[in-house]
This record gives sequence, structure tokens and C-alpha cells, in this order.
Amino acid sequence: MCTLIVLHRCVSGRPLVVAANRDEFLNRPAEGMALRSSGGPSGESRDENWIVAPRDLEAGGTWAGLNARNVFVGLTNLRPADSGSTTDPSALEGAKLRSRGDVVMKALEAESAAKAIQRLLRLEPGRFNPFQLLVADGQEAWLLVYRGEARAISLEPGPHVVGNVVDGRVEAALGAATTEWGTNQSTNAFAANASEHSESRARKLTRIRERVEKLMTDSGPDLFEGLAAICREHLDLAGHVDGHSHPGGSDRAWQDALEMEGPGISPFESTCVHVANRYGTRSSLLLELAADPNANRLWTTEGSPCEWPYENRSSLLRELRVRQSDRTETATT
Repeated sequence: MCTLIVLHRCVSGRPLVVAANRDEFLNRPAEGMALRSSGGPSGESRDENWIVAPRDLEAGGTWAGLNARNVFVGLTNLRPADSGSTTDPSALEGAKLRSRGDVVMKALEAESAAKAIQRLLRLEPGRFNPFQLLVADGQEAWLLVYRGEARAISLEPGPHVVGNVVDGRVEAALGAATTEWGTNQSTNAFAANASEHSESRARKLTRIRERVEKLMTDSGPDLFEGLAAICREHLDLAGHVDGHSHPGGSDRAWQDALEMEGPGISPFESTCVHVANRYGTRSSLLLELAADPNANRLWTTEGSPCEWPYENRSSLLRELRVRQSDRTETATT
């Protein structure tokens, strides 16, 4: 997952709204959104824990999902060069890096966002490549940043945008705030790694956040339609938004931009990414958890949202509730 938009407790009647694009190499195998059994929480390994999630067929696990207790989890990768990590995983004797998709599956076993974060703050140092993980339910939202070790901050109600670089405001909160579960180890990673590469991704976060804030002030169109439009957006080489077409993979200027990422617009600044017919936005999802569970919605694409229409997959959420009800009734008999 490379662009994650979360509206937490700021939309009337809808405690949690999510829009997300997954950017990945086009030849990496994956399965789409489906109802799955992830096993059970710790100590309940014989009980099935039902989730709605896609699946990475190469390394296992997933990059986003929802469990039957309305805990949503979404992951974005951080490049080691821009992560500010002070721990070199290779320095740990015998260390073998594990799939970050396993972390999402672990979080989806939790009964609440708070319990998921409590569990994930105990992740072993240096065992994963850097990542950010957003965990939210109808009451709380947390952002965990793993750069050699796990640290987390609580997010206030409002719109949040997470990408492939740590937002400067998040960096400041991680460096200055001491929470019940976090640490106060200060870091100037954001400033120290303010390369053109990370700056372009920071610009992307700012642009998307501004678009989302503007969307929330306009009560006319359906929120899903507005978020879908943001997920489809492309920038041309001059930085202008073009939501209808994308630069062809054979366009040499974009290939040069990928290689150099110098001054100007990087192809990664678009919300919907297309690079040289080998990397880009592979899928997109829109999720809405309402005060009335019968109004919950899920739309997904199995390709880039500029080329594939969103499909209504809300029936998966209803089936998830049925499976959880069956599990609860079985446990009490």
C-alpha cells in the first residue's frame, strides 16, 4: 500500500472512511479482496478469526484488511534510505527479515485498535524492513512507524494521509511526545533525509491532504465518488492534475524521471502511479464503516482505478458479520 487516506471520526454517521491505492511491481502475484480465515488470536489458535483482505502470494500476508470487530489495518512501505532507521537489520547476527504482510495479519487478530498497537509495539527490533502501519476502529486511530524498532502515536479525529515517507508532523510527534506505550527517543530523520526523493513524496502527501480537506467541505457529491476521483489522479510533467489519462509506460520522460527523481515532477507524485509498464498502482479500495452496520460499504478495483471501475463488494462485509455471529454463538454453546 502506498497511499492511504483515513477519515477518522470526522464524517457524520461514519466513524471510519478509508481510501487506499496499492503500488507494486506489476508482476508480483496477488489475490484480490476476499473473506479469509487468518487463524485465531494468541491463545485461541483453534478458533477461526475471519477477515476481509487481499493476499500477497509471493511473501504471504496482506497489506490491508478489516476484521469482524471493525478493526482496519493498512500498511505502507518506507524505503530504507529514507526511513531514518538507526538499526541495521543485517547487523543482527543470524537475522532474517520477515514479511511486513505478517505484521498486518497479526494486527488483524486484535479486538481493538488499541490492543493491536499494544501487541505490535513488542515487535522484535530489526526483523522487518521499515514501514508505517495505520490501525483504526470506531473509537481510536493509531499510526505505528517501524524503523528498526516500533513506535506509535495516537491520531486525533480528522483526515489522515499516509504514504511512503514519514510526514513531518508525525516525525515531530514521534520525537517530542512520550505516550504510555511509545518512547521519547528523539530523531531528526525527516530533516536528515530531506532528499529530493523524500521531498517529492512529502509534496504528494500535502497535495492529497488538501484535496481531501476540500472534498470534506463539499457535501454535494457522494464521499466515495470524491475519494475515487482522488485515487485516480495523475500529474503531468508540469505538475498539473489530470484525472482522466496516465502517461504511457513507453514515455521516455517518465522513465528518466523514475531513474533520476531530480527537480520537477516524479511519476510517484501522482496518486495513481504508472511507471514504465513494470510498476504502478495495482488496486484500490474504498471502505466506509457506518454507525448503522447495514450501511457499511466496500468498493474495490483489481487494477489501477483510472482504468478499472470500482466494484461494489459490500456483500463481503455482511458475510463477515455473519461469520462472526456464527463464531460467537458456537463459543457460547
